Amino acid sequence: MKIGIDGGCLANKRGFGRFARHALAALARANTSHELVVFVDRPSLAAAGVPEGVRRVVVDVAEAPSRAASSAGRRRFADLFAMSRATARERLDLLYFPASYSYFPPWNVGRVVVTMHDVLAFRHPHLVFTNGRGRLAWRLKEQAAVRRADLIMTVSESARRDLIACFRLDRDRVRAVHEAADAVFRPLARDAACDAALAAAGLAPDAKFLLYVGGLSPHKNLPRLIEAFTRAAPPDWLLTLVGDLGDGFHSHVPALREHVARLRLEARVLFTGYLSDEILVHLYNRSIALAQPSLLEGFGLPAVEAMACGAPVVASRAGSLPEVVGDAGIYFNPRDVEAIARAIAALRDDPALRDDLARRAVERARRFDWGRTGRALVEAFESCAGGRRSP
Repeated sequence: MKIGIDGGCLANKRGFGRFARHALAALARANTSHELVVFVDRPSLAAAGVPEGVRRVVVDVAEAPSRAASSAGRRRFADLFAMSRATARERLDLLYFPASYSYFPPWNVGRVVVTMHDVLAFRHPHLVFTNGRGRLAWRLKEQAAVRRADLIMTVSESARRDLIACFRLDRDRVRAVHEAADAVFRPLARDAACDAALAAAGLAPDAKFLLYVGGLSPHKNLPRLIEAFTRAAPPDWLLTLVGDLGDGFHSHVPALREHVARLRLEARVLFTGYLSDEILVHLYNRSIALAQPSLLEGFGLPAVEAMACGAPVVASRAGSLPEVVGDAGIYFNPRDVEAIARAIAALRDDPALRDDLARRAVERARRFDWGRTGRALVEAFESCAGGRRSP
């Protein structure tokens, strides 16, 4: 079977991009008989990272999808047509989109499989887009992807249920595969390299800090986390927010900074900006815990990364996080500041609880494996190609 993979997300720094890169590598490792062809737009080529064993087709477009498909952007019809034409020329048996984020209308292909990570843009559109045009464009794109897809993949059972309900889909048309942490995320000793990594992030070697990793977007619910931190964290704790300060998605960094200033927390809340994995692994290892207060998550990859490093998680009950974190976390209602504060206070008051959760975290993280995900994707493709095409 000749399988095409859309490479439009490979250069993206957020969850879409991580999933696309790891899924492509996992497919390359898992595949033994199928031909894999990835279609990469030329502006993203340097950051795409195509693994060996995958043939690369470079497509000339005016703007990288990772930039054009931002909250305020819009992909050009000519760029969409260029990607469609490139895939049509290859006469693929199956075309796979690792994320509907970079979907384009395909033709002259056998089957189409699309990964849809969540229904965030449908549940909370005002928190994702800056204007009505962006909301409409995303909705039309998602509806087009659903109509064209023979099979829809997602990244958790929680997201699967949401997609089935949101789009009124047959249950057997949607499958879930989990994400996993990169191998770089693991328990590490406290040494000079760790101290240097903390320094690069703006932290002292002996810093005590609660960690957040992810986008700095409104749906991440960071104002409530910051307020809860003021109520429950001891004076010597810091709140360290790791996230790109300008990644093209709807962000409210200025509002967050103003919120911090109103609470007079400038000395205790640190915005690090984007950090490489080589630095981030040390922050996970040295953190008190990872906080994930999102109003909705399709998976929550930072939680698995943190657990792989031995960090417990204080997490929202919304979306997939309870499914992912399991017994390695403490949960709260993300809309209740006092509930978030109680979760933080539990770690503050009970070091033994924190240590027990850290032990469970490492065990929990082992359940997530990219090799298993790659094999599951190949099985899904083979099943889809052998089945009756959806209308």
